[in-house]
Amino acid sequence: AWKLWQEENILDLVDKEVCDSRNGEEEKEILRCIHVGLLCVQELAKDRPTISTVVSMLNSEIMDLPTPKQPAFTGTQDADEQDRLSVNYVTVSTAFDGR
Repeated sequence: AWKLWQEENILDLVDKEVCDSRNGEEEKEILRCIHVGLLCVQELAKDRPTISTVVSMLNSEIMDLPTPKQPAFTGTQDADEQDRLSVNYVTVSTAFDGR
């Protein structure tokens, strides 16, 4: 979603059956929901809106939404980032002694 937002193609995230491009009001409402969602997952907690602010945003009581900042996790990896990851396997076995 973040990548599509940056590319200004955020409606590509929405199934075409859900969003009728001929209905401008419906499209605006979907964009607002995605926009608010991105505000809620910003990396720094201090940048995220409170739940009461989210409700106001979704009810269109707050018309001008701030530009979202990058989320904490974007679901993408750099090639060099893969080298820093590791996988650890753990086996747990339990033995029972009879009486």
